[in-house]
Amino acid sequence: MTEPLPPVTEEEARAAVALAARLAGVPLREEWQAAAATSYLATVAAARLVLDFPLEDEAEYAPVFRPVFRA
Repeated sequence: MTEPLPPVTEEEARAAVALAARLAGVPLREEWQAAAATSYLATVAAARLVLDFPLEDEAEYAPVFRPVFRA
């Protein structure tokens, strides 16, 4: 079993968003920073739900869905 993810603070979320925006070359206006950090924290919370879900070692992957396209 892996270690649980450490908690992410609002300050760390703002720093992560600012860094990602800078690396991607996306201008991040001051009035967008709080909303972007909140979105980041929501994404972290969703990831925790997935990563913290206990699975047995014998668990198998689900089959891959391949849609059939008809013209």
